[in-house]
Amino acid sequence: MFEVVICTVSTGRVRRKFFKSWDAARECVDSVTEKKGASVRVWLERVETPAQTLILRPVRTIAA
Repeated sequence: MFEVVICTVSTGRVRRKFFKSWDAARECVDSVTEKKGASVRVWLERVETPAQTLILRPVRTIAA
């Protein structure tokens, strides 16, 4: 999983976007830098996927 971090220089606002593929994340980086130019700082990081949590549900029991 990949994270694109976009920081607006003038306001300090930080936005984070997550992508499953490197190519999709790279396209986001390219489009933001084309549109905003020097007014934003953009970087791309690889992040570990969070561990899957197992949700246990109660099971019906048959009364004897």
